[in-house]
Amino acid sequence: MKSSLAIVATVLLCAGISAVGLSIWALPQRAERMAADPIVLGTIPPASHAPSALAARLHAASVSPPALFSVSNFTRKTVCLVERGAALTSRSRDFFAPPDCEEVWPGLARATTWTQHADGSVTISDPGGATLLTLVRGRHFSYEVTDNPGADLALLMLP
Repeated sequence: MKSSLAIVATVLLCAGISAVGLSIWALPQRAERMAADPIVLGTIPPASHAPSALAARLHAASVSPPALFSVSNFTRKTVCLVERGAALTSRSRDFFAPPDCEEVWPGLARATTWTQHADGSVTISDPGGATLLTLVRGRHFSYEVTDNPGADLALLMLP
């Protein structure tokens, strides 16, 4: 009987010590001060960095890659390169033609918007929304002018 009493007393003592230990362990710990991760990645600019216009254009290009076209005027025998840029809306994209494109087609250097229509035709317009050219899809990666019967223009997408 003495040995049973000793076993019960030992079990109760161990249970009490365990209960005290668990209650101390479960107490809220002192919160560690939150610190920023010391790893700096080049892909994420610091918060003080204001993105440049070039960075914004590169970001837009990654979302909607630009396409380069050669514009050929077969009557004048002139050629220039233009860029269909990033998406502005679901149907329109940014458009850029350098000043030397004035020799290819008058007013083309003022063009700022490329708008794709449901029928597959494309309108190239200036900042005021005036249509400069209307194009239809030709063979493969080319477009041809349709709105001006005297114009012998073609746009060919470059790889």
